[in-house]
Amino acid sequence: MVRIELDVGRNFLLLEISGRPTSEEAVEAEAQMRAAITRLRAPFDVVSDVRGLESLEDVPSADTRRLGELLSRAKVRRVVRVVGKSSIAAIQMERVARMLGHSAHLAFSREEAEALLAQR
Repeated sequence: MVRIELDVGRNFLLLEISGRPTSEEAVEAEAQMRAAITRLRAPFDVVSDVRGLESLEDVPSADTRRLGELLSRAKVRRVVRVVGKSSIAAIQMERVARMLGHSAHLAFSREEAEALLAQR
């Protein structure tokens, strides 16, 4: 599952990825992300919650790259990745980030992620 939410007041996008997302879910998430980005002020922050992610194996790397490039072009200020205890998910997401040439702060809960973003 891929879920996109935004907090216009605090100017950040929440990207929650759990289970074993499919290519179809990635395409739908891209459309939702495009719509959400238009409602935020650049540069904005991103909280990427992958605590429930099992694997990205079912999503082609082209889909993953497109989502990352969309965020890169949208002028993202900071990314905080909520990894919880899922080391596999953390490693997969770090590979994607390196492929795109960006890095993320790590947090172990959504509250910790939002606290990191509050530190400007």
